[in-house]
Amino acid sequence: MNNFNLSFMTIDDRFSINFDHMNEEANLLVSKLLFCFDKVEVEAETLHFTAEQRATSELKLRICNLIQPYLSQHPQMNKLKAKISNIPDNQFFLVLQEIPTDTETLLLYELWVETLNETEDPNELKSSFIKKSTQLNGFSGYLVSNYQVHIPRNDRRTIIGNATKDDRCCRFCGKSNQNGAFFKKVAHAIPEALGNKNIILGDECDECNQFFGDNIEPCLIEYFNIYRVMLNTKGKNGSPFIGYKNGSIHHDGNMVVLTSTIIENIKDSEFTINLNSSKEITPVNIYKALCKITLSTIDKSCIPLLSETINWIRSGAVEEKVLPKVAFTIEHSGFTKQPQIVNYVRKTKNHDIPHVVSEFRIGSFVYVYILPFSDNDTEDFTKEESFKNYWDTFNHYSGLKTWKFFSLTGTSKVSASSVIKLKINK
Repeated sequence: MNNFNLSFMTIDDRFSINFDHMNEEANLLVSKLLFCFDKVEVEAETLHFTAEQRATSELKLRICNLIQPYLSQHPQMNKLKAKISNIPDNQFFLVLQEIPTDTETLLLYELWVETLNETEDPNELKSSFIKKSTQLNGFSGYLVSNYQVHIPRNDRRTIIGNATKDDRCCRFCGKSNQNGAFFKKVAHAIPEALGNKNIILGDECDECNQFFGDNIEPCLIEYFNIYRVMLNTKGKNGSPFIGYKNGSIHHDGNMVVLTSTIIENIKDSEFTINLNSSKEITPVNIYKALCKITLSTIDKSCIPLLSETINWIRSGAVEEKVLPKVAFTIEHSGFTKQPQIVNYVRKTKNHDIPHVVSEFRIGSFVYVYILPFSDNDTEDFTKEESFKNYWDTFNHYSGLKTWKFFSLTGTSKVSASSVIKLKINK
């Protein structure tokens, strides 16, 4: 064989090691590694072992002792050593040839790992897994049968696209190093000013990065300015200090400090604070910036079907196009300090539902939106009936009654002034 891949799935992690060029030494190492696992058998010159493994101290020691002499020749073994060592003692995990790419299958694998670590009784294990998988199918079966779901990890450095600069091709303009593009800048898939330090897009050239940073993303950042301060979100220049015509707001490390010359006492313990800004934002650019996050984090295989969407976000044209409504809610139970993106990509030919839908979450704010102008969409989701049909499909959203729906179609600039309502608890 020319290459070899081995994948691991734990309760909270998935990782793989790969040998691109299998020589005699690599073949020997792989064989020895596989024999480190429990329940290994050789039948007709073929090695078999169970996918379910337990991270006993003995197993972890066997693997670490085996790979120690190979760390310099095979750097990927450093990753394996660190990952295996970090699995909690006696926790069950899966060893696979590859991680499933289909969301429906992946969810079942994750459910199996979870159930393995809850009971060791075979009968209880089987019945518990069947019960959980039935519940999962009842809740999201239709959704995952129609959509692939991808959530880039935001708790560690995640490079989307090509990590090797010389091999990069910009997904927004199609240029590469060979025809004049440069990839010297670090392109954050979600703006760094919103707190994203970890999700990086390899396939974004410096020219496109500059365009988005100058023309599109500032509206989204300005839109979230107050919330950025409240979260004490640190961007490239540290914690934000937002100045207004009549005041300012910043976080001093302990609390939010707010000053304004316009404070209205509504009643005994409630106040309205007006912050008048000299800046303006364009609503459609907020939508474009959200879509840019989706395009930066979606699998590159989807990009050819999204050329019109890319042209739209790169265009400076002021022509107004009607866009689907954006859904918004506040969900304190799902609070996350780091911004998070979830992408749903339709895998079926069911054109009654959108090709791509995304959820963007920052703090307790949640936005759900359709990626417009996909070549794989035939339905008009600006129409009320079509939108309702799509929304009902996403029953984990539509089951909540706190959602508000609003339009970001406008191309005219509006003031970035803010009104803050405060209630003092006595």
